[in-house]
Amino acid sequence: MMFNTIGYFQFNNLIQGRIPMLLVLLDNIDLAPWFNQVTRLHLENIVVHSQPEQVLPLIQERKLPLHYAVLVLDNDGVRSASTVETLEKAGFTNAYYVKGGFTALANERTQQI
Repeated sequence: MMFNTIGYFQFNNLIQGRIPMLLVLLDNIDLAPWFNQVTRLHLENIVVHSQPEQVLPLIQERKLPLHYAVLVLDNDGVRSASTVETLEKAGFTNAYYVKGGFTALANERTQQI
């Protein structure tokens, strides 16, 4: 099964474009300093904090359609990859994670600024 990965450019476009999605944070990650106030309001509406084993039930409880965009982020990309694998096995077709996690995202962001 192919797992969908994104980098900083795609991540930033999703957030800045205020794309409807669910952003699942598996670790204590603060993205607010990266964005302006309006974009932070969008973040507040799409972010949920969860543990990997609780993500699928959380999404099912919200009755999100299988095509709804879900982005899973952790510090190193390991648990988020396995969480996306679980989502894809459950039929979700628009689930993504950042390869290398928040650490890679921050490094790539630094290179692009």
